[in-house]
Amino acid sequence: MKKVKALPITILLLMVSVITQAQETAPVVFSLKESIAYSLKNNPTSTIYKNEVLIAKQKKTEALAGYLPQVNGTATFDDNLKRQVTVLPAGAFSPEEIKIQFGNQYNTNLVAQVDQVLFDRTVSVAKEANKVNTLIADLKLLQNNETIVYNTITAYYQILTLNEQEKLLAENEKKYEELLRILKLQFEKGVIKKVDYDRMKVSQSNIKSQLSLLKTNKELALNKLKFAMGMELGHKIAINDSLDYSMQVSLPESNQLDVKNLLDFKIQSNNIALQQLDVERKKYAFYPTLGAYARYGAQSFGNEFGKSFTNWFDYSSIGLKLNIPIWDGNRKKSQLSQSRLSLLNAQENLKLSERNYELQFQNANTQLFRSYTSMNDNKETLTLAEEILKNTSLQYQKGTASLTDFINSDYSYKEAQSNYISSLLNFLTARIDLEKSQGNLSTYVNQLK
Repeated sequence: MKKVKALPITILLLMVSVITQAQETAPVVFSLKESIAYSLKNNPTSTIYKNEVLIAKQKKTEALAGYLPQVNGTATFDDNLKRQVTVLPAGAFSPEEIKIQFGNQYNTNLVAQVDQVLFDRTVSVAKEANKVNTLIADLKLLQNNETIVYNTITAYYQILTLNEQEKLLAENEKKYEELLRILKLQFEKGVIKKVDYDRMKVSQSNIKSQLSLLKTNKELALNKLKFAMGMELGHKIAINDSLDYSMQVSLPESNQLDVKNLLDFKIQSNNIALQQLDVERKKYAFYPTLGAYARYGAQSFGNEFGKSFTNWFDYSSIGLKLNIPIWDGNRKKSQLSQSRLSLLNAQENLKLSERNYELQFQNANTQLFRSYTSMNDNKETLTLAEEILKNTSLQYQKGTASLTDFINSDYSYKEAQSNYISSLLNFLTARIDLEKSQGNLSTYVNQLK
């Protein structure tokens, strides 16, 4: 009786263990929007560019320090092992020259000094330059996020198309299993030859091989997606391919290019502004600088080590310091010329980039339209090929069509499937390329559900 009572409990524990193990091994399903959110949060490059923003802010604080007082303290201790001898000429204090040594053997000096810049144009330019540097760091962070989003979407769409291909192959395998079951009965009754049955079996084996290869490619694509998301490759994930992707497989309402929306254009424009500030800074290097200082110190000295720290005499002073550049061997002039030439190059590079932005946009627009047309054509061809294969299969089973007709129809259907899957991936990639070329990738992502 005890064994009988213990049996249901054992079965219950076994069921709980199986359910728990299944839950642990079940892959986590990500939608496209969830994948993007995970990527932006966990991709290692996000941390790098966020740190660059923090570095730019610290440089801004560093530049501001040029306006603030600079306080420094100095302490010195001298042991004059052999003091210098000074000779007083004869006739000054004595009919003969006098050799004397000034100072003491031990000398201790403590001093604190405050320096304040009153006029230095290069300091003000440096402050403006650091504002631009901070803006560039923010833009580069956004640009990196855009790259992360682009890589995540393209990897996700690759898996999506592989899933579609897997569904088609699974349908083909199911059809062949049903057809082989019928052909086996016909072969056993002597209606068809063994070679006909074997040829169908080979076709079924080819489909199974394609499914096996597709699963490998899908695993590789999932690893690519996990890498783009910043996820450990050992994690098990899957994509949500049951959503409505009608928005992804439709043409955008309008295709307009405004280069000012492009992050790369904004970064280059700010780099030009930064270079202009560098030209100004090198111009102002020819200007005088004026500063003020205040100094306070104390000095102690003596000929005995211990007593040399007992007698202290303080002193203080304030003053102005004017520095006037006169001649430096044309070093500043050469630096100014180099900076101006760098500015000209930056401006010319921006013009080239604008032409490149237009080229990328036009190519992406053309590629999107062609891939959209090709995808729709291939979809219609796939539907037609499927209908032909279905009719040929029925005719073959009834004996009104030859095996060659069936094999040709089957080959055409598989080719139509392959073309449709390729055109679908090409269109999805072209759509993302167009959104990126317009600088609208973030808007595109916000429309996802």
